[in-house]
Amino acid sequence: MADERLPGFRGLAAKHRALYVGLAVVVVLGGILFAYYANYALDRTTAADRARTERKAGSAADREQPPFVATRTARDIEQDPPENFVVLLDRKLTEREQADLAAIKPGVGGLDVWRFLKPLGGRLVEYASPSIFPNEGLEGGSGPTGAWSQSFHLNLNSDRGAGLTVNSMKAVKDSCRPSRAVAAVDLPLAGSEGRQGLMWDLSGDTGIRPKGPYVLDDGEDQGKLFFRHNVIELGNGQSNMAMLIQPRVSDLTCTWHIDASYTDTSGTHTQRIPGTGTFTTEAVPASPLQDFGNVIGRGWGCLGDVVRENCPTAEDLEQFPPGWLVEQAKT
Repeated sequence: MADERLPGFRGLAAKHRALYVGLAVVVVLGGILFAYYANYALDRTTAADRARTERKAGSAADREQPPFVATRTARDIEQDPPENFVVLLDRKLTEREQADLAAIKPGVGGLDVWRFLKPLGGRLVEYASPSIFPNEGLEGGSGPTGAWSQSFHLNLNSDRGAGLTVNSMKAVKDSCRPSRAVAAVDLPLAGSEGRQGLMWDLSGDTGIRPKGPYVLDDGEDQGKLFFRHNVIELGNGQSNMAMLIQPRVSDLTCTWHIDASYTDTSGTHTQRIPGTGTFTTEAVPASPLQDFGNVIGRGWGCLGDVVRENCPTAEDLEQFPPGWLVEQAKT
């Protein structure tokens, strides 16, 4: 190998060969040490710039993610039935369906009736009882005017590394119209307890600005404007924010959305919930073509276009004027 790489090396004297080898070793080790310390010095002198560049790149990638994701979850009626509710349908029940309904003896909560009507196209609308706010104690106004509600759960979650603060959520009505339901079935009380959450009053047409959100709570904050006293912190490892949302309407069915205002390191922004879609909160018509009600201790009674033999207390209910469901909800 020496003859091939170093011609004449074999012919050197022994001490010259040793000197030659030692010099080669010193040169190689010196080169290695020089490269190591040169790289070390370069790393030290550029560490701050590289860290700054990496932070900027990380922050830019973090901001490319959605600030937060809003997910709507329907209320589980089977596990968490409202205190009192009405089931609406966009068609009249047939004579056979009326007979099947009249044969049901609703238990507490009326879940048997709900299970019967849901496959027929039934939609559940809750009574928005004014008793949730004793003495009409809403901050900045009187009591809520909405008689009906369709509550749901809203979950806010952010995967951002940097934190952000939601400091306002405003409900915006996109359109309002009379209810298109033609049949209504009123169910007895379930006796459920109040739930924590947020309430908006969407009563009136689109020209009337929604009020709220107010705190739904049995504690000291009940009826207070939520964002006047609170904010929602998301991102930076904060846990998911889950809220029960109770929108209230009176005599009109409204589609609406939420404009959420949030602040992060780049400033203040607005995000629409739910994206490009809307929520719908349905009202009970004042005089549906078919109006069924379960009178506690008496059984079913009906108004409107109903087969009378299916309504043993029809004569009693006929003493009430049309729209008695709406009046019952208001009181």
